[in-house]
Amino acid sequence: MGDSKLKSLKGNDLLMGMPDIWFFIISVVILTAGWMGILPSGMVGGFALFMSLGYLIRYVYWKIPLIKNTLGLASISLTCAIIQYFGIWPENIVDTMSEFVNGSCDFLSWFIAALIVGNILGMNRKVLIKAGIRYFIPVLGGVACAYAFGGLVGAMFGMSVRDTLLYIAGPIMGGGTGAGAVPMSEMYAKAFNLTTDVTFAKLYPSINIGEWIAIFSAIALNMIGKKRPSLTGNGSLMKASNGENLDGKEKFPFIMALSDLGIGLFVTMAFFIFGRILNHFVPSLHYYAWTIIAVAACKIANILPSRIEYAAVKWTEFAQGTFTICLSAGIGIAMLNLGTLLESLMQPGYIFVCFAVVMGAIVGAGLGGVAVKFYFIESAITAGLCMANCGGSGDIMVLSSCDRMELMSFAQISSRVGGALILIIQSILLALLI
Repeated sequence: MGDSKLKSLKGNDLLMGMPDIWFFIISVVILTAGWMGILPSGMVGGFALFMSLGYLIRYVYWKIPLIKNTLGLASISLTCAIIQYFGIWPENIVDTMSEFVNGSCDFLSWFIAALIVGNILGMNRKVLIKAGIRYFIPVLGGVACAYAFGGLVGAMFGMSVRDTLLYIAGPIMGGGTGAGAVPMSEMYAKAFNLTTDVTFAKLYPSINIGEWIAIFSAIALNMIGKKRPSLTGNGSLMKASNGENLDGKEKFPFIMALSDLGIGLFVTMAFFIFGRILNHFVPSLHYYAWTIIAVAACKIANILPSRIEYAAVKWTEFAQGTFTICLSAGIGIAMLNLGTLLESLMQPGYIFVCFAVVMGAIVGAGLGGVAVKFYFIESAITAGLCMANCGGSGDIMVLSSCDRMELMSFAQISSRVGGALILIIQSILLALLI
């Protein structure tokens, strides 16, 4: 075989190991269908579209060291969000991506389930027990400092403590829109005798601003970690002691077979569905939180055969390694609202208060983590920034921006269980402040 033929078959790591020319040809076919308005909806069009966009944008940006080493995967989402803001994406592409990511296909939930199950089952059992018991210390520290910082800066700009805590700090720390802002707006509407659309409109801007600040804060923390290695476990939450496994990962004595991916998918979806069953009986706790509890209980009790745990871990590694990049593009088109951010930037005092809330979450969660022998940066990211983002999609954006997707299980505890905690806190504040 000639040298030219061998060269054409050489894979590119930035394009899933495919030869450049063939990835480009396939992507042109997909994007042409989108511009023609004939890209199929559902899984076929969704998978094809976000894989081509995600890897193509990364292919370009990873040739620019400044972007690669600062914005990271957030650059993919930001690019897609900017294109969406200016109305450049054809309607077919926007509709297909929206339906696929968080519409009827709900790839977002499918992906989060994969990260939750495999990451928990892949943890060292002893480390999981120790980390789980201690984790709520940094969560509570982050909440306390977020409210305190926000209240102080709000007072500097002439805002009342009530408005700052109810309409800025609470919504930012409340677990996103569906699990946070919607029930919170209903609570406020009843307390103030208003309609929910009025109260929701007052909550929504702070959630979006908090999301963006959290993303860029994750990027900054990742850069700090590279400069100060002692502050980070590079994806490991807990500091090792007494010869413990440093990365907290279980060691499995197996060699992967293709059938393991099928088993891993099957087990992952079963846990996710079981979480929804438990949520049906106790709806006050989100089904992600129930999924985490169920998986953690099985891991701690050592119920599942090691081979099934291994299969779930391999499925998570496949899903995370293949689709994190792609989903960054999908979220940028379907979920990141750049217009809301730009509108809010016209209120500088408001921005400073939002910034103070997120900084409080970082400081409180980071220091709380250090107190229980967590790494400052990992604790600040999971117990702090993953409380201050927009729930599931926000967790993905924050963790992908700082290259710590293996922390998704703890991020979801913050978003779901922590979000429920914020609703309790806000209900108490309503009783005290009105």
